[in-house]
Amino acid sequence: MLDQTLAALALSGATTVVAAMATDAWETARTGTARLLGRGEPPRQAAVENQLDADAELLLSESDGPGVRRDLVPVWNRRLVAFLRENPAAAGELQALLEEIRPALPQGEAGWVQHVTAHGRGTAFGVQGGDIHYHAGPATPADGEAAQADRG
Repeated sequence: MLDQTLAALALSGATTVVAAMATDAWETARTGTARLLGRGEPPRQAAVENQLDADAELLLSESDGPGVRRDLVPVWNRRLVAFLRENPAAAGELQALLEEIRPALPQGEAGWVQHVTAHGRGTAFGVQGGDIHYHAGPATPADGEAAQADRG
């Protein structure tokens, strides 16, 4: 399991790299991400560049840009989680790369809002890079039990 701080950094990295696709920040993001994940191995760096290019091309070829970005963030999050698991000491390099990319992003592309919705009797919890404290209230009877209690 990855430390929470590194997991949050991976998600931030994925969001930033995907947000940079098809923007003026793309070349910086592409080059820096490939160099970082390639770790000085040219074949590995080329493979990362190819994947980044394919994803950026997908984004440009689809009419639903925001949807494609939403789909790509978990993919790049998984890649960055795996990278940081193998190279936890590279966290500072990733953070420095993100700080270089973010100022070049168009206004509003540096982050997204996530909505979590529960239906029926469900409960939904959403947290990224922080804590959640949940305190359950008193239990309520299930729908069928409430109807029986009313008749009884």
